[in-house]
Amino acid sequence: MWVGVVSDTHGNREGMLLLAERLKFQGVQTLLHLGDDYRDHHILSQAGLTVIGVPGVYCPEYRDLRIANRQVVELGGLKFLLTHTENRHPYDDPRDLDPELACYEVDAVLFGHTHVPGCEERQGIPWINPGHLRDRIDRGHAPSFALMYINPSELKVQIHQLIDGLVRQKKTFRFRPQT
Repeated sequence: MWVGVVSDTHGNREGMLLLAERLKFQGVQTLLHLGDDYRDHHILSQAGLTVIGVPGVYCPEYRDLRIANRQVVELGGLKFLLTHTENRHPYDDPRDLDPELACYEVDAVLFGHTHVPGCEERQGIPWINPGHLRDRIDRGHAPSFALMYINPSELKVQIHQLIDGLVRQKKTFRFRPQT
């Protein structure tokens, strides 16, 4: 199962439409959105993607108790924590999951906020940041997104540049079969 991951779209409609085009070309139907801006879900959904996501800390929805700031989703037999930040934030509701503790209950953590793409293992858990989708170089990085191939024993992650689709980083994580 292929899934797209994006963060920090910041209203970049042109970038989101290009992303939707690239994902649909790859046969991807599901996109995980990690915040900033939460309202961008609508644009991506209208472009034909199923969007699951969380708000960014500076989105008004982050303080709306009806909308989860962090959530766990199961896809392809693996559990993912979706969060905008990789650790607690002053704007968190006390009931929000702490990513640094919740990571032990999931197979991988997906986060954004820093605008810096990355894919690493921390304490045996994959932590993946797809970067940002702003319309320019930001914090030294071009717009990017992640593609993940998911199955219960393996997670393949590719971080792509938005403009040309080239792979910037890739990593495979392996999991022990569940008994």
